[in-house]
Amino acid sequence: MTEGAPSFPLEGGCLCGAVRYRIDGPVASVDYCHCRMCQKGTGTPAVAWATGPFTGFHWTKGEPRGFRSSPVGRRWFCAGCGSPLAFEGFEPEGKTMGITLATLDDPAALRPRQHAWIGTRIPWHAIDEMLPQYEDEGPDSGI
Repeated sequence: MTEGAPSFPLEGGCLCGAVRYRIDGPVASVDYCHCRMCQKGTGTPAVAWATGPFTGFHWTKGEPRGFRSSPVGRRWFCAGCGSPLAFEGFEPEGKTMGITLATLDDPAALRPRQHAWIGTRIPWHAIDEMLPQYEDEGPDSGI
């Protein structure tokens, strides 16, 4: 990973290649989420997200399937292979889009800066103690 600002655009997609996306920027936050909804939505103990304005995000290939997982968001995934790709947030300040870092073509292009929702962290999941930890979304959430 190169330190400093990422070089946009960033691109990524699902495991089977049927769905692709592009982020033109900017990214407001990059964090690990430990909430139960993310755990259940991905089958992992935590998810690394990059979140930014909805206008900086574009689907470039295929049509993902959406699931309204809460009043404040919709999760997007590939209907073919099941890869969790994005979280569309409906905030009073405007829509946001978070992408799962591991689905980027270069997942090292962005590095998480905090842990969010650690109150629901699975106890056996070791985390990077050097990063700030928050019981809620934290100040760097961007959502």
